[in-house]
Amino acid sequence: MRLIIMLNKFKATDILFLLALNILVGTLVYANDTPIAEELKDVLIIGSAEHPDPVLERVKNLEKEGVLRNVIVMESFPVQIRVTGPSMVIEELQKMPRIISPSFK
Repeated sequence: MRLIIMLNKFKATDILFLLALNILVGTLVYANDTPIAEELKDVLIIGSAEHPDPVLERVKNLEKEGVLRNVIVMESFPVQIRVTGPSMVIEELQKMPRIISPSFK
């Protein structure tokens, strides 16, 4: 009953404006979402034989941002990192320049 009384106080233009605003805001919120079905890869990435390791630092930053998940850093030299993430990000990490240790095979 209260809802009907409240609706009677609003003009039709007010209701249409609020409805249009609600639709616009809802559309903007969904437009900024990342695709849910983006292809994820689980890979092993070899770090760089330098200190600090730029590959490891980039992985840590991407993990904090929520881009990468299931990050496992294995103690080795250079470091080996198992990660799960979007294929574009994985490719970026694999293309990063790095120094390879002469003893690493």
